[in-house]
Amino acid sequence: MHPTWNWKLFLCAIFLVYVAASSASEKVAGIVQHQEWFSKYASILEVTMQIKRQGNSNATLTFNKELVKLLANATLEMRSIDNTTESAILQADTIGQPCRVLLLELLKIFRTIGQAELQACAAYTMGLLDYWTKQRFFSFANIVHRDATELTHRVGLILEQYNKITQMDNILEVLQEEYYAFNSYNSALQEVLNRELDRFARADHPVRATLSDCLDTTVTLHQLDMDYVLGYLETGCMTWK
Repeated sequence: MHPTWNWKLFLCAIFLVYVAASSASEKVAGIVQHQEWFSKYASILEVTMQIKRQGNSNATLTFNKELVKLLANATLEMRSIDNTTESAILQADTIGQPCRVLLLELLKIFRTIGQAELQACAAYTMGLLDYWTKQRFFSFANIVHRDATELTHRVGLILEQYNKITQMDNILEVLQEEYYAFNSYNSALQEVLNRELDRFARADHPVRATLSDCLDTTVTLHQLDMDYVLGYLETGCMTWK
């Protein structure tokens, strides 16, 4: 072979080695870049979730305060009914002491029943709250936390699935697709979490409505019970009016 051709072949070989080395170097740089992107995404996601977890705590606290206020108002209303009934019994001058004692015993019985019914409303509401305060938001938040944790070493997991010799040519494409796929998936999850943060905002929220109905019924029945007691007061414990 002519020396000139040998020289040209040598230059071509060097060029091919250079191209291959450059290509490999670009792939390594690309892989490192994606690792940085995934890690940064995970860091941003963790900060975002801290904010949303705090938002969820605030929303839950506000909602619980509303429920406690409903319970407190019902309790005060029932106490007012009790006090009015007791005062009427104690101040009545048309009945004897035996009748007064009997009416106070009836008052005590119905007061105990009313308190038990009030506690039953609270207990039933607490049972409903377990789903609304613990399961709804956190079922999705836990998914995000798990994925964010995995995201920090996502590149390594992808590389483990690829043969370094035969499949490295499209590894950057795979990493890019994985990055955008996760971004789309996470965006959908964030929308769900945003809706969950507003889950207590409805004026007719089922938990609030259920407690309110339960308390209204309890107070109404308690008033009827005390009216029953006062009916005996008006007849001097002889017959119920």
